[in-house]
Amino acid sequence: MFVKNPDYFLTIVKERSISRAAERLYLSQPYLSQYLAKLEGSLGVVLLDRSHSPLRLTPAGELFHAYLERQSYLDRQLVSDLRDLQDKKRPVLHIGVSPWRGAILMPDILPLFEEQYPDVQVVLHEASVPELGELAEANVIDFCVMQPPSDLTELTYEPVMRERIFLVGRRDHPLLQELDSTYADPRPFPDLRLLEHVRIMMLPPDWRLSKLLYNTFSVHSMEPQNILVTTNTTTAINLAAERMGFAFLQESGVSRTPYLDRLACFTVDDPPLTCPLAVVYKKNGFLSPAARAFIDRIKAFYSRFDYKSE
Repeated sequence: MFVKNPDYFLTIVKERSISRAAERLYLSQPYLSQYLAKLEGSLGVVLLDRSHSPLRLTPAGELFHAYLERQSYLDRQLVSDLRDLQDKKRPVLHIGVSPWRGAILMPDILPLFEEQYPDVQVVLHEASVPELGELAEANVIDFCVMQPPSDLTELTYEPVMRERIFLVGRRDHPLLQELDSTYADPRPFPDLRLLEHVRIMMLPPDWRLSKLLYNTFSVHSMEPQNILVTTNTTTAINLAAERMGFAFLQESGVSRTPYLDRLACFTVDDPPLTCPLAVVYKKNGFLSPAARAFIDRIKAFYSRFDYKSE
C-alpha cells in the first residue's frame, strides 16, 4: 500500500510525542495531529494510545510500524541494488557460519549455488555462534546459520531442522570396547553416568548446545568431573579420535571427519536428544533472490539430518 509521508509516523513513534516530532520535522503540531488522524481514518484503526504520556503504540500501531520500517529498508536496498547494477558491480551475499559448520556445509552447497548465480560474490563471515547473532543484528550479514536465538527483539528465523546430538569416542576406548554403535547405525549410549570421571570436550557453558547437555546431565544425576572447554567442534572431534576423551556433537558435524572409522557414535537418550538449527536474519530485513536460493539449498542439504520423532 502507498503511505504518504511515512517518515512523519516513524518520527512520532521515535519521539513518542507529537509535539517533539513536529519540532524535529519543522511542522506545526496541529498539522501533524491532523496527519495522524487522517492516517488512522484511512486505515480504520487506532495506531497510538493517547491516554499515556509518552505515547504508546497500540497492537495495530506496532504492526503498522513494523511494516513501515521494513518498507523503508526495502526502499534503501532497492536504491543500493539499482546503483550497483548501473555501476556493473557484482552483487555480494554475506553469510554467517561457525567455522566448523562452514567447513562441512559450504563444500556441498557453494558449487551448486555458483552454477545458478555465477555473478554473485559470496563472502563468508566465520565466527562463534554468539557473534553471529550480533552480526545479523548489525546488518553486516544477510543471514546466518545457527541455533534459533533466544532474543527475538531484532532478529527472526526460519527453522531448518532438528538434528540428533551424538556422543563420540574412540572405538577402542575401554568404556566402548564391548559397545558397537556406528555413525551409520547409532544406538543410545547405555548410561551417561559412565562418563562422570572421564574427559569430556564441551563447548562453552553459555552456548545453547552446552546448556541443553547440562540439563540432560542433571536429569541423569550425572556431574562431569573432567571437562575440557573448546569453542571449536573440530578440535573436540579430533581429540576424541586421538583417545583424549569424549565429545558431544551435532550429527551433521560428524559426517565429514576423516576419523569416522575410528569413532563410535551414540545417540543420547531415547527418544534421541536433538538440537534445533535455523537460518537467522534481521527482523524486517530484505532477502534477495540469491539469498533465498542459498537458504533453500541449505534446507535441502540438511533435510537428511532432520530428525522427526514418531
